[in-house]
Amino acid sequence: MTEVRIVTDCAASAESAFRYVNDYRNLSRFLYGIQSFTPVGAQTEGVGATFDGHMKLGPASLRSRVEVNRWEPDAAIGITSIKGFDVASTFLFHPKGAERCTIDAIVDYRVPGGLAGRALGKTIEPFVKIAVKHTTDNLITQITEFHAGSAPDAREA
Repeated sequence: MTEVRIVTDCAASAESAFRYVNDYRNLSRFLYGIQSFTPVGAQTEGVGATFDGHMKLGPASLRSRVEVNRWEPDAAIGITSIKGFDVASTFLFHPKGAERCTIDAIVDYRVPGGLAGRALGKTIEPFVKIAVKHTTDNLITQITEFHAGSAPDAREA
């Protein structure tokens, strides 16, 4: 597996960051290359929630069905693929006070073996690096804006 890890501070509480990432509808706003991410069934959060995802990285079109396998309110969300492109990811939210947190995002992916798998790996590698940079920038900006809009002072205004 290839691991991509993002560890960054954010001007939002761990609770706000968790709420933003936990809403599957936000994924297409911050995850670079995502084409679609739709629930399979009525459950949209918590362990057992399942989603079909489609991502485009350069010329490669990747599809997976993923299932939430870790869900700890305000602390962690983990998913793993159960069909399609082999991916596992975890978002960890570490509080650093009421207005700051550290987000630790880990994405592991595996390309199939053989010539086709090696070719796919070489094709998507540069795009994965671009995706990580854009995803990090988008995620931090959007969580900060979400937190500012959901802060008690903002709701009272």
